[in-house]
Amino acid sequence: MNWWLFPEQDEFKKSFPYFGVGIVYALVVVICVAIRAVTWPDNKHVDLSFLIQAVVVPVFFLTALVLVISMAYHGTRHYTETRLLIAARQKYDVVSYARDNITLAGWSTLTPPKATRELALSMLQLEGEFPLAAKMPLKIELEESFDFTRTGQALIQVLEPLAEKLSQYRRIEAVVWVRGGDESCSDELRRVLKHYAITATRITFLSECPGYTQIAEWIKKADMYIVERLFICVDLHADEEESMWMENATALLFTNNYVKTQGEKPVYLYQPMTGITDVESKVPVYLLTETVSKPKRLWYCGLSRTQKYPLLEALDDKKMVPDRLELEISLGEHGAGYRWLMLALAADAVTYAQGDQLVATSEQNTFSMTALSSRLTRQPHYPQQKIYMMPWQAGGIAGLTLFFGILIILGSSDNSSKFISGWFIVILAIICTGFYLGAGALITWLFANKAREHMGM
Repeated sequence: MNWWLFPEQDEFKKSFPYFGVGIVYALVVVICVAIRAVTWPDNKHVDLSFLIQAVVVPVFFLTALVLVISMAYHGTRHYTETRLLIAARQKYDVVSYARDNITLAGWSTLTPPKATRELALSMLQLEGEFPLAAKMPLKIELEESFDFTRTGQALIQVLEPLAEKLSQYRRIEAVVWVRGGDESCSDELRRVLKHYAITATRITFLSECPGYTQIAEWIKKADMYIVERLFICVDLHADEEESMWMENATALLFTNNYVKTQGEKPVYLYQPMTGITDVESKVPVYLLTETVSKPKRLWYCGLSRTQKYPLLEALDDKKMVPDRLELEISLGEHGAGYRWLMLALAADAVTYAQGDQLVATSEQNTFSMTALSSRLTRQPHYPQQKIYMMPWQAGGIAGLTLFFGILIILGSSDNSSKFISGWFIVILAIICTGFYLGAGALITWLFANKAREHMGM
């Protein structure tokens, strides 16, 4: 999906000159009545033919003329309305796409215990002190184990809070990333899952920590079949490596087959905007989609200056999201696992009744953004074309009025039986109606095609 919208299109404001046309009708009728009165035979009584010849026939021909002239007006309106419709349907596509979602059914995090096991509460300043990177321990204390490596110990601890929930799902596919790990991590995860009596139909090890594009792929698959993805991110230092960022492990369960539990509300994760290099132009479009209403907080990490300040400027312009939390301020130097830890923290904020949340991150110099909420956003209605007179309709009606006007003239003449026959009426109808209907259809196509060209379609 290309996150862009057409510039706001001007509405059609030029009104049809009904008053002026009414005056023309009145003048024509007065003039025609006066002329017919002067030319009416002296020895003939005024009858219905006088009204037909002085009023009805001129009105029919004048109506045909007005409709033919008005095809330009209706063509201009069709041009404007076509542009508006194209812009509205493009916006519908983007807004509808942004509302695609997947349920974040469960999550668990592992961080240095001295920092706090309830990291989200302290960062939200609901409980405890706001954590600062200078005071934050960087390494997780893990017990030595003969059966499990340090990675295995992290897997055990991060999955323990989720074990009961995971046992409710039967088609779980596990995806795992471990810093500096290899395929052996899949075997270790399989042993940990077996330890908790959790069955995974498939385990995939990723050599690089994925971005939110992975979520977009799962959302896309969720439209076709049931998705149950357990994603685990383990971001630990190597034994000999200097501690630069806070170690963390995060487990997230994504599904479109949410199993409801008493006293728990689901967290909906909406379609992420990923792979963005131009934050200044794309973020306002994302905000216009209104995936969530009045988001309360922005969580962000890993943003460069050319991403961070355009993002904050766009939020300020919209007067949105008064609270902003930069993870590096609390946790220290940016680590790859922060983007997934941040999702879990934002999900905690949703469950703590802190409103809808926005999340922004950057990986490999590309910007990503998504939203979390406990409520589903309604899909918009598909934009329908407005009802108004098209040039082809004006042409068709003009042809019909001209046809009936000619029939009235021929029918009111004394020698009407010599000219009027069934074939004559059919041929006359085809000539009058067909010509003006075809002209109107051509004008309709030309203006619509011009509108599409100007909109770059």
